[in-house]
Amino acid sequence: MKDKDKYSIEWLRLKESEKKLFSAKYYFKKSNLYFDQLLFALKILSEQGTALRFVRDEDFDDKELDNLIPIVIEISIGGNIDHIPIARDILFKYRHNNIVKKTLPKMVLKYLDSSDDFIYRRIAELLLELNYKELKNSFINRCKKSENKDIVEIYNDFYEKYK
Repeated sequence: MKDKDKYSIEWLRLKESEKKLFSAKYYFKKSNLYFDQLLFALKILSEQGTALRFVRDEDFDDKELDNLIPIVIEISIGGNIDHIPIARDILFKYRHNNIVKKTLPKMVLKYLDSSDDFIYRRIAELLLELNYKELKNSFINRCKKSENKDIVEIYNDFYEKYK
């Protein structure tokens, strides 16, 4: 019995598309400018989703992560709402990597100067996912002591989850 007799045309098209995608990823990764192209795509909103999915699905060495992680952190905190979950998936994947552990606190500190409750809420969500205890505690205490009632509200919303 042939595959086309067992499976729907939609399934066969899906398999063919997947094969083309794997092939395209392979040849993209082998291209001379692949990493530069990837970094460029991460900075362009219309290309960001594809680039983030590529980063999420592939593995990178520390030298590459050193360039990727700051961009991914930026997207996970202040990026397009559609891209935030993918960026967080990437950070979760590499949460034990020293590059993430060293870069995240520096970047969070930069965002805290904004006093923007949207940014604070994104940071709270990210820190809950990554579970960096010291950074979480420092952040939640900053929210508690804020003079901005919207930021104090973030403390109230996340306090129980942070314990």
